This record gives sequence, structure tokens and C-alpha cells, in this order.
Amino acid sequence: MKRLSISFLCCVAFLFSFAQTNYLELGNQQLAREDFVAAEKTFRQAMHADSSNLVYQCQLALSLMSQKKYAEAQKFIDNVLLRDSTNKGALWYGGMNNFQNTDADLRVAIRYFERLLPLIDEKQGQYFSASWFIGRSYQILLQNDGLNYDETSRMLDCYATYLRLQPNASDAQKIAVYVQHIKEIRPPNSVKKWISR
Repeated sequence: MKRLSISFLCCVAFLFSFAQTNYLELGNQQLAREDFVAAEKTFRQAMHADSSNLVYQCQLALSLMSQKKYAEAQKFIDNVLLRDSTNKGALWYGGMNNFQNTDADLRVAIRYFERLLPLIDEKQGQYFSASWFIGRSYQILLQNDGLNYDETSRMLDCYATYLRLQPNASDAQKIAVYVQHIKEIRPPNSVKKWISR
């Protein structure tokens, strides 16, 4: 009987640990199927089981972002970055969350992507993607709010990086034309801010 009880407890412990490690797989499968509500539920359960797991918090943020629950997603992103200021997942999601949210400040999105770039290798897909998002964010800001000389330079640098790393991208020609146009009409650095529509 004692041996049976020990075997039962071992099975329960094994099943419990398996269930814990399965949250990530299940939640990511739900995200892949675009079942964001189910993914949110799974990652909330995962966090209940292990509130210190930063991956669960990042993936919960992703499931919330995918439902356009940007403010709630931001809370989890901020919490992860409080614990680990160089968490690549949280920095990426922070940039995406603020880029996708039309009520957010694109300069906040830029700051997240800028913090991420030094942490990743140029050969990673996120590197050229982050460069694109920085360039695109500045382009939108240039059209709506205006940029200073240094911000314009950064936009051009990021687009140049994107074009260098993705020369055959479907938008490469359009971006190259835009970059050349901005270089031709750009005011001197004595102009504090300019807008180009």
C-alpha cells in the first residue's frame, strides 16, 4: 500500500509538472490558430501556476495585444521589464503594442525598438523588422507631427539598414524612393522641426 501511495504521488507530481510546462505549448498553439481569447485564458492560468515566469507574462501580453487590449497588455510588458530590463520579448512586444495602438505615442514604440536593437544580432529577422518599425514610425511622425534633424537622420539610417538587409522585400523599392525624396527636400539642421506630407 505504501509503495502504491508513493507511486500515486509520483504520478501526480509528474502530471502536475507536465501540465505546468505544457501551458506555453498550448498557449502558443492557440495564438498560432488566432484563438486569442483562449490563449489569454491559458496564459492567465499559467501565471496563476507560476507568477514569476516572464515568458508567460510576455505571451499573455501578446494575446491581449492581438485583441486590441493595448492598455492591459502594456501593464504586463512593464512588469516584465521591471524585473528584466533587457527582456527581448517584452521590448519587442512593447514596441509592437505602441506601434499598433493608434492612441499611443509612436515615439514610445521607437524607444522600445531602439532598446532592443543592441541586444539582437543583425542576422536575426527581428533586427531588420525593428529597423523597419523605427523608420516607419518616424515617417508617420514626419507626416503628422514633424521631426527634428536628428530624428530624420535616424529614420533614414533605419530605412537604410532595412534596405541593406532586405533588398528584395516587396516594399524595398517604395522605401528607397521615399528615402531619396526625403534626402532631396530635407531642410538643414538649423530648422528645429519640419513636416513633410
